[in-house]
Amino acid sequence: MDDHYDLPGEPPHFDSSFREIEIIAYIGEFRIVGIAYFGVGQRASSRRASDYIRSFQDPRLTLSHVRIYNKATKELVDTAPFILLNMDKVDFLYGRDEDTAAGQPRAEGEGGA
Repeated sequence: MDDHYDLPGEPPHFDSSFREIEIIAYIGEFRIVGIAYFGVGQRASSRRASDYIRSFQDPRLTLSHVRIYNKATKELVDTAPFILLNMDKVDFLYGRDEDTAAGQPRAEGEGGA
C-alpha cells in the first residue's frame, strides 16, 4: 500500500483542531448557555454552527463555561466549569455562528462570559 504525502518525506496535513461554538439549550424551565468543542476534521472552512450540531450523533454533549438561567425570569441560577447535556432531554438548542455573534448584542440575561 502506497502512503500519499503532500511533499516528499512529509506526512499529509490533517486539521485536528477544534472549533468552539456557543450553544444555547432549553430544557424544561432552564436555558443553558455554554461552549461546545467540535472536531474540525477535513471540511472546516465553510461549516456553520448548525452544520456541526446536525452532524453530532452522541447522546451527550459536553459544555464548558456553563451558565444556567431560569427561562421565565432570565435570572442566573447557577454556573459550572462543565456539564454533560443529555440530548434526549433537550427541548431545543442552537449554536451561535462567530460571524453573526460578533456584532450582535447578547440577549438579556446572558451577560459576559
